[in-house]
Amino acid sequence: MGSSLFGLVKVIFFSFFILMLLPYSSSAQSEKPKLNVDRLVDEALQNNPEILAAKQKWEVYKEKVPQARALPDPMLGFGIISLPTNFSFRDEDMTMKEISISQMFPFYGKRRLMGEMAGKEAEAVFNEIQERANRVIRDVKTAYYELSHVYQTTEVTQRTKEIMESFAKIAESKYSVGEGLQQDVLKAHVEVSKMVDELIMLGQRKRALEAKLIALLNRPPESPAGKPEEVIFRKLPLTIEELQKMALEMNPTLKGMKKMIEAKEKAYALAKREYYPDFNFKFAYGQRDNSPDMKRRDMLTGMMEINIPIFYKVKQDRKVAETKADILNWEAQYRAMKNEILFMVADMTAMIHQRERQYELYRTGIIPQASLQVNSAMSAYRVNKVDFLTLLDSQITLYKYEIEYHQALTEYEKNAANLEAVVGKRFSQKEEGK
Repeated sequence: MGSSLFGLVKVIFFSFFILMLLPYSSSAQSEKPKLNVDRLVDEALQNNPEILAAKQKWEVYKEKVPQARALPDPMLGFGIISLPTNFSFRDEDMTMKEISISQMFPFYGKRRLMGEMAGKEAEAVFNEIQERANRVIRDVKTAYYELSHVYQTTEVTQRTKEIMESFAKIAESKYSVGEGLQQDVLKAHVEVSKMVDELIMLGQRKRALEAKLIALLNRPPESPAGKPEEVIFRKLPLTIEELQKMALEMNPTLKGMKKMIEAKEKAYALAKREYYPDFNFKFAYGQRDNSPDMKRRDMLTGMMEINIPIFYKVKQDRKVAETKADILNWEAQYRAMKNEILFMVADMTAMIHQRERQYELYRTGIIPQASLQVNSAMSAYRVNKVDFLTLLDSQITLYKYEIEYHQALTEYEKNAANLEAVVGKRFSQKEEGK
């Protein structure tokens, strides 16, 4: 009996020695290339197909600007004038073979307005590039920080699993000598199984996030992703008012809508110019055959034509009303988007400040206190002042708090990435630093 007790003491002592070291050690993992969020963002900006598609769309609209300013194509004509029914080119003096060329010139200012309207539309599309880029940056950062959270959670879970396995050995040892309960052994093994199940789900989540990150970077699907660098908390010093002012100036969606309003104003001015006629100038050369007794000279013809907008009430008036309504429509959409962005900035900033306080609370209060509680439970259990379930619950509580701590940091960074996308500006380390 004495040898059994001595063996139990050795097991307990060794197990507690391991437990004191485990909470501050990381589980061994195979070395993987480190992922840096800034380098990933730069890679995505160069290779992401959504951004490349937006750039090509801008190229399309740029090419429309010179087309809008260009004159209509000239018209080349061939004809026969005053040919008698006997098809003779010599009998009548006015019979001739004619070649003509004509060119239409829009009223002064129309071409300029069409070019300016196309230019404003191209500028609006250019802002779509930055909007797509901001969205891709947000998605890359979100995937990166979620992947980092999975790695951190995996390390915490693996460490907790090893602790639970040590608890199970202690419970088995005490039960084998009649000093413990079978339910303690079963409870410890249940918790170990929960940790194994959690590790399986984390592995699946990690593979999904790595696939998403690789897709955003436009890498081959079989490319390795790597392990994210340690996430360092950076405090956001800007106030809601400063961020809202920055958003109104820099948000690409608002800038694009402003350009569309300017384009519609050009369309409105162009519609009012449609009350004025366009000019068509025509020049023709007519060749006449000589008659048997007369030599005929060839003929030249010059002509200017104008259209007469006599149906202005159903055409020009309606076009002016249409373009005016289009302006009002875009202005209303702009005001709605402006209000939405101001709300989003205020809401996201409040969420960031909440996550910041939560992160600090876990870092400086909850985690240290929970760790002390585990150590206290260990010491009390060693001298049989608390039961095994108390020790187990204290460790489970610490595990949950550690997960929530990393989750708070992850949510903080994800909200900061969303805020960057709404504001339209990547916050520098100087702006983010404490």
